[in-house]
Amino acid sequence: MAKILGIGNTVLDIVLRVPHALHDDEELRASQRHVQVGGNVSNSLYVLNQLGHETAICTTLGGDAEAKQLMNGLKQRQIDTSLVQRFIKGRTPTSYITLNAENGHRAIVHFRDLPELSFDHFAKTEIENYDWLHFEGRNIDNLKGMLNIAKTFLTHQPISLEVEKPRDGIEALLPQANVIFFSHHYASAKGFENGETLLKTMQAQLPNSRLICTWGAQGAWLCEAGSSIEHVAAERVSPVVDTLGAGDTFNAAVIHHLINGESLRSAVQQASKLAAQKCLQHGLDNLMQGAHTLKPIANIKQLSNAKTLVVEAENLGKSVVLIKYEDGVKAYINNCPHQDVPLNEAYKIDVNPFEKTMKCSVHDAFFRIEDGVCIEGPCWDEALEAVEIRVEDNGDIYAV
Repeated sequence: MAKILGIGNTVLDIVLRVPHALHDDEELRASQRHVQVGGNVSNSLYVLNQLGHETAICTTLGGDAEAKQLMNGLKQRQIDTSLVQRFIKGRTPTSYITLNAENGHRAIVHFRDLPELSFDHFAKTEIENYDWLHFEGRNIDNLKGMLNIAKTFLTHQPISLEVEKPRDGIEALLPQANVIFFSHHYASAKGFENGETLLKTMQAQLPNSRLICTWGAQGAWLCEAGSSIEHVAAERVSPVVDTLGAGDTFNAAVIHHLINGESLRSAVQQASKLAAQKCLQHGLDNLMQGAHTLKPIANIKQLSNAKTLVVEAENLGKSVVLIKYEDGVKAYINNCPHQDVPLNEAYKIDVNPFEKTMKCSVHDAFFRIEDGVCIEGPCWDEALEAVEIRVEDNGDIYAV
């Protein structure tokens, strides 16, 4: 186990799960809303905790109610908050995130009205007590002094730096880090076609650093100090459930495996696997509890508009009712809201393809296939619980 200090932003994420990407002038209803701790560094520290390390964060928080939520969330993640810099004025940084149910991708809108971490606050930190320092590549004016202190006072502890976006002056700070994570967003903004071309340029400027550039489905490029550039293919992920935090998971896993003495290539390979595993689940909780590989619950060839198919969804731990509806598939938890019994408790679920209804076998409640609302029977106007599903090109259906 290592003691790891992360320096960067902490953000309140408000995640809305939507059926598809939002278009201009479109009004869209979210199926789920979730509020959680966010921010690149805090996410990476949470993953590192799950990998068995002791972590602390150096960040800023305000004095509003949202800041209390973040502080409680960090403590629940078992991240040491003793180095947090508090401000009375300013609002908690917030990210409004739409999570696309079609492909697991996300769009993010940030709001920030809070001072950045100050150099003076960081300078009081006893950084020599930590085994690894990980910086987020932002707050450039103060980051320069922070990296100088770290480089001056640390004797053997590695310093890693995440370069997610192009920021004025950040290139001058790169030689201060031992391990540098470049994102494809940064590389693309700088005019590079892939991670290899970026690292060729950076390698000449940073001959003593370990360099990594991730590029989504194209995989990752890496080079040890003084060695040739290598490529690691991306892990196949199907279905993609949630990409939010995958990059932070990757960074954490690389740090973990380097701490354990593995080569950079091995660390990147293992990190790619963990990042892929993260994409198969919502959020970062319980990331280490075995593989989260989803299994299809059915294939669309098994379905029709005239009858239901009842299957078990292992990842949900529940029985699910599937039926074709127009050009798609509808899925509901197999539970009647009248008396909390399966719809097929007495016999099969009757379907009226003309009225487009399903009937509970116990007390004859009729539910619209379209939205699961009861339109006749003892639980009138109540609704079946919908299940988010994804249908792959080969017809496999996943409950997500």
